[in-house]
Amino acid sequence: MDSAIKISVCVEEEKTVMKDSFYNMPYKIVPYGSQRENQHLELIIMSSSPGIMDEDHLKIDIQIAEKANLHLYSQSYNKLHPMKTGATQQTMVNVGADAFFQYIPYPITPFKDSIFHTVNEVRMEKGSTLLWGDIICAGRVQREEIFQFEKLHSTTKIYKEGKIVYIDNQVLKPKEQPIDQMLFHEGYTHQATLIIASDFAVAFKKELDEIFRGEYEDITFGFTMCSKDMVLVRALGNNGDLLYNFLKTVASMCTDFMEHQTPIAELIES
Repeated sequence: MDSAIKISVCVEEEKTVMKDSFYNMPYKIVPYGSQRENQHLELIIMSSSPGIMDEDHLKIDIQIAEKANLHLYSQSYNKLHPMKTGATQQTMVNVGADAFFQYIPYPITPFKDSIFHTVNEVRMEKGSTLLWGDIICAGRVQREEIFQFEKLHSTTKIYKEGKIVYIDNQVLKPKEQPIDQMLFHEGYTHQATLIIASDFAVAFKKELDEIFRGEYEDITFGFTMCSKDMVLVRALGNNGDLLYNFLKTVASMCTDFMEHQTPIAELIES
């Protein structure tokens, strides 16, 4: 099945509102949270399908106008069913000048023999902020389908003012790779990634250096400056919900931190 999701948001009367949207089966876009209380807009992608099937192809297009603030959520775990040919998902995002976009979906769960390729391309303008997360499970752990999927290929590219600043090309083929050993999942079943791209990324990295000094039970993680004004957080664990809540906590810390910062341009003007 070929499906599409298109979302366009802008600012009206100092609040982010939906400008235009389109979706077809089995997807639906629904407002999430309180629109009256927040200046930002919260949306959730819902699906009537039990998951992604063989030969499914989804295209997502997100346009965030200047100074708009969008928080996008997913409904549940993204289940990849057994396949012979494979399924694809392409996500294209444009984040306007001084705009904000946060997207941390629930984990991807590849069933036995699933084949999936996801391509993400994010274009950021001057002063924009991006919080982008993803979590990959080993499979249906309770059914002992650990690393029994055929292939999972994830490509993410981020551009800042027209120049590429980040590329992540991850190919997981458990039948050909020692995926549970050193330099891969190292005995863990879940992997999480969070990208924080912002003019305040360097300052926020210093905050993380102070906060995350010790070890945390059930999670192994690290973070680094992977590009100018961009922090990369990687974590390994054995529970999707635990890692999801971990990413959401770090993202919440980041948004709280940015709310109390003054842009350098404003300091110079004053």
